[in-house]
Amino acid sequence: MDIIVSEDNKLYKRANKLKDKKYRDESGEYLIEGLRGIIDTPDEDIKVIIAREDFCDARINESKVVYFSQKLFGKLCLTENASGVMAIASQRYAAEFISDYVIYLDRIRDPGNMGTIIRTAVACGYEIVCDGCVDVYNPKVVRSCVSALSKARLHSGNLIDILIEKGYNIIGADLGKESVFSSTKPQKVCIVIGNEANGISEEILCKCDNVYTLPMENMESLNAAVCAGILMYYFRF
Repeated sequence: MDIIVSEDNKLYKRANKLKDKKYRDESGEYLIEGLRGIIDTPDEDIKVIIAREDFCDARINESKVVYFSQKLFGKLCLTENASGVMAIASQRYAAEFISDYVIYLDRIRDPGNMGTIIRTAVACGYEIVCDGCVDVYNPKVVRSCVSALSKARLHSGNLIDILIEKGYNIIGADLGKESVFSSTKPQKVCIVIGNEANGISEEILCKCDNVYTLPMENMESLNAAVCAGILMYYFRF
């Protein structure tokens, strides 16, 4: 078994550069750290698996594995308690909308919120639009998603007009409006969740068919990911 030990190695440099968004955008690749994320990602999306020299698990595709020394792997890994394996995978964005359910994220910036929303969207069968958001392939988002990212139908950019043209009922989440639980459930729905600090932009808010709030006691607002989760479940089931 050959073991890579040098930081001059091309694969090491390639993987290390994927910590930077600019290189992720240029290459169309991203890093997955951890066995679960690798196993749950389609094999055709996995370009190469990087394993620590002492790592062994029959569930990964051995033909794609390259072994790094413990020291070199430690320099590359993104977490303190690394599991001993990571992979370089292809980013994937959907070209068309095929579901009747879409969650539109307007400038969501927190990686934890983004990861939680993606996991919930996958569980509920929603496609996801990221408009001016934190990079979904940011390592923090990837870890927060666990294995959901490989199952998500992702779209990027300002696509609100396209969704309107396709007949989606655009529903905004905002404070001080009518309770969502008194609303009807349209057949095709696009839920808009705004920026954590500033809410939905005026450009998108004025294009919403309806704007609803979540009724609450003793609190003024909820976390964006919690709000998104409640609304996705309400309109889907």
